[in-house]
Amino acid sequence: MRPVRARTARILSLISLVVAALVVPRTAAAQEPVVSVWYRGTPAGTPQQSELAAIRALGFQAITWPSASTAGLAELNRLAPIAGIKVLVADRSATLVDKPTYRVSERVDIAINRSTSGIIAPLAWRAVAYGARSIAFDSGSKTGAGLEEKDGSLKPWARAALTFARQFSANSNLVALMQPGPEVRFGRADPSERPVARDIVITSDVKLLDAGRVWVIIATNTLNVRSSLSVYLPKDVPYALWVSWIGGPPLAMVSEPTGPRWVLTMPPRTAQVYIIDKKMK
Repeated sequence: MRPVRARTARILSLISLVVAALVVPRTAAAQEPVVSVWYRGTPAGTPQQSELAAIRALGFQAITWPSASTAGLAELNRLAPIAGIKVLVADRSATLVDKPTYRVSERVDIAINRSTSGIIAPLAWRAVAYGARSIAFDSGSKTGAGLEEKDGSLKPWARAALTFARQFSANSNLVALMQPGPEVRFGRADPSERPVARDIVITSDVKLLDAGRVWVIIATNTLNVRSSLSVYLPKDVPYALWVSWIGGPPLAMVSEPTGPRWVLTMPPRTAQVYIIDKKMK
C-alpha cells in the first residue's frame, strides 16, 4: 500500500502547488480571462433580466453584447450587476477559424455551426493553447443567447461550452499566467518505428505552456479520426505525475535520456489538458 499512498501524497502536493500558483497577481496589461456567450436580448436589442439571470445561473460569468446595439446598452449595464454577470461589448472581428495550426488574438469568437458544434472542447482548448484569453460562444441566434432547445433543455453544444466555461473559470488566474513554452517533437506511438518527418501524419495539436511554477500541456484533436503518437518534451520537463485539469486520472510519461515521452492517444473530437509542478519527478 505504501507506493499507492506515496503516489496519492505526491498528487495532493502537486494540487496544492498549482493552487498556490493561481494566486500570483496578473499584470494590469493582461487580458482578463473570461468565457462568455453572445446575447442579443429579446426582442433583439432589448436586454431581459430573466434571461441574464438564467445565463448566470447556468454557470456563464459573462455575456457579449453586439457593439451595434447601442440603444439597449445602458439598460443592460443596469441589469447585469443585478444578475451578477459581466458585460463585454464587441463586434464579430475575432471569429475563430479551425485549422491544424493557427494564430489567434486574445479575444476570439467561436461561431456555432454544423462543423463546430460537435468539437467545442478541442476548439476552445486549442484557442487557449494559442493565446486566447477571452472566448465567446455565438449561437447565431437573433434574439436571446440561443442556448436552449424548444423543450427548454440545453443544446448539446451549450452543455459542452458550459463544461469548458466552468473548467476555465475555476483556474482563470492560471490561464492568465500561461505563456508559450518550448516546442515539442512528434513521432510514432511505437518509437521503435522511427519515421522520416514526411511520413508522420499528426491529427493532434499539442502545446506546452509555461505558467510560472507549473507546466501546462494542452492536446486537442478536432478531427473525426483517432490519433496515436509519441510526444517528446524537453529534458528539463518532469515526466510524472501530471494532474488532469479537465477530469480524469493522473498522467505518467515515459522517462527517456532526451526527456519525457508522452504516448498520446486522442479519441476523435477531444481535448486533454494536464498540469505539473516544474520540480516534480
